[in-house]
Amino acid sequence: MSTNRQKEKTSNILYNYGISEALVGGLYEGTISVKSLKQKGDFGLGAPGMLDGELTILDGKAYQTKSDGETTILKDDYMIAFSCVTFFEADLISHINTTTARKSLFRIITNTLENKNAMYAIKITGEFEHIRTRAFPPTEAPFPILSTILDKQRVFNFNNVQGTLIGYFLPEYLNGINVSGFHFHFLSTDKKHGGHLLDFTAENLKIEIAELKSMELEVSSNPSFHQYRFRNKRNEDLEKVGRGY
Repeated sequence: MSTNRQKEKTSNILYNYGISEALVGGLYEGTISVKSLKQKGDFGLGAPGMLDGELTILDGKAYQTKSDGETTILKDDYMIAFSCVTFFEADLISHINTTTARKSLFRIITNTLENKNAMYAIKITGEFEHIRTRAFPPTEAPFPILSTILDKQRVFNFNNVQGTLIGYFLPEYLNGINVSGFHFHFLSTDKKHGGHLLDFTAENLKIEIAELKSMELEVSSNPSFHQYRFRNKRNEDLEKVGRGY
């Protein structure tokens, strides 16, 4: 009997593909298709395979913003290195009409979050007086650690543009699996501009927040992931409990 996939979609569950620590450590190969990501969510962000720009998913479409500034829709067979997506359904909607900078807005949002240790998907639409984004160029093996190629990232500045911020606020305990705190990508309303958010000043903002119910984590089956050496994160209290002394 055929199954209606639309009925299988459950909103506000975070699907996390890959480990952010491994991504920034140089695992840039694409190991999941855009088509597979769309089955897990219609809203999110990530990194294209070979770290070729920035990935943004909005309303079920996947966009790639390249280091030359071009933003295009990705085909279903395009491969992605890391991503976190959800079927977004807002629990809380608010508006801010006055001109607001990034730090001020993030502080306002943080104060509205009752559970500081929950996971949240956040969608912000509005008029951006100024917004700064970035995108990395494609890389080749042997892959460098991301922090060593910050000088190669391309920074874009846009003025008086309408658009949407797509992102998350995640708790500290997920840092390394994903990125703790706020993490946003930008997509202009005309779908011509985008990238990883660095800074902005905006007004007439609509803020939609969804508290995520649970998290599904999937890691790559690529041999490079199997051999990757993660940093040892010691927690002495947990170690004492485990040892019993």
